[in-house]
Amino acid sequence: MAEIKREVRPVEVNYVCDACEKGMMTKSGEMDMQTGEIEHSCLICDHRQSFRWRSYPRIDYVGLDERI
Repeated sequence: MAEIKREVRPVEVNYVCDACEKGMMTKSGEMDMQTGEIEHSCLICDHRQSFRWRSYPRIDYVGLDERI
């Protein structure tokens, strides 16, 4: 199959804390290679939560014609 190219733009993806509903979650540990879990903590209340295969904040890319 041939390569194709299209213009994209970067978007920041954050996760709002489930506990305080105000702070943003940030990576606070390394990925557990067996489970894929990455520990994060809230910047406001220090609530800790793990996400599988996801790290926050992160940059994703969307096509110029795509809605966020």
